[in-house]
Amino acid sequence: MKIKDQTILVRQSWLNDLIICPERARFKVAKPDMSGPSDATIMGTAIHYGIETVLAGANPIDMPETVLAHWEELKAQPHKVTNLDPDKAVEQMRGMSQAFVEQILPNVKLGGQVEMRFSFPLGITVGDYDVWCEGTMDYIDPDGTIWDWKTASRPYYMKEKQSQSIQATVYTAAAVHLGLTSYPAEFRYGVMVRQEKPKAQIGVLHRTMEHQQWLMHNVKPVIQTALVMGTDRNWLMNDTSALCSEKWCDYWTLCKGAFISPNGLSLPLQPTTMTVTELVSDTVVVNKPNRKGTENG
Repeated sequence: MKIKDQTILVRQSWLNDLIICPERARFKVAKPDMSGPSDATIMGTAIHYGIETVLAGANPIDMPETVLAHWEELKAQPHKVTNLDPDKAVEQMRGMSQAFVEQILPNVKLGGQVEMRFSFPLGITVGDYDVWCEGTMDYIDPDGTIWDWKTASRPYYMKEKQSQSIQATVYTAAAVHLGLTSYPAEFRYGVMVRQEKPKAQIGVLHRTMEHQQWLMHNVKPVIQTALVMGTDRNWLMNDTSALCSEKWCDYWTLCKGAFISPNGLSLPLQPTTMTVTELVSDTVVVNKPNRKGTENG
């Protein structure tokens, strides 16, 4: 989020951060220099670069080598190390490149716009400010279908994405505003699973004006709160996300990590689980009353 003249500009990635943890979103505004790439994100960036070259006319056969060359350049720059296995990275990137070329590319209509920047008014005002959304679409094909390329450890759960994806809603609203598509519109995730054997997923989402109206309703109180609170005071914090960790959050040392040491987050030694085996005992037969209340026999 940033203010320019009488306009507040909001990126969909910032809105995603806000959902994960409001304090993370505040830090993104207050301390942007602390945010940087990780080993996972530079792998994704290299794959994106390879896809862009293919969509621009390069030979798809060359994509793996293009991706690996760009990845080597990115590795030389500072980045955060997470839990990825560096010994598997090369073959995983070859696998993801092959997955795009063989399983996703045949479903993409060529001749569209690659890395299309956008900025459009969301249709709401907060105080004296108009609220706009901005960002960059990975690809929009000639018939208006929006694509976003993703690398992931596993396929997406598309029912959840249909219900919750802010990215799909923002990108579709932008395309409608720019006259590139109309509601109801289709948004597609092209997912390449991070593994050696090529595995891809094409996830199809649908967006309507209802989704845009919900986005407008959802964003307005966010901007109101941000303007009232400012970015020099703490916002609400959410430490229940899997991304709330030293490896995945750039602001960990300023937040939860400033209070709890790594030892405080690790499990103590668990007691040994004991299995109790019942001893076989003599069987005692007890005579039960019959329906008349007398003993059997």
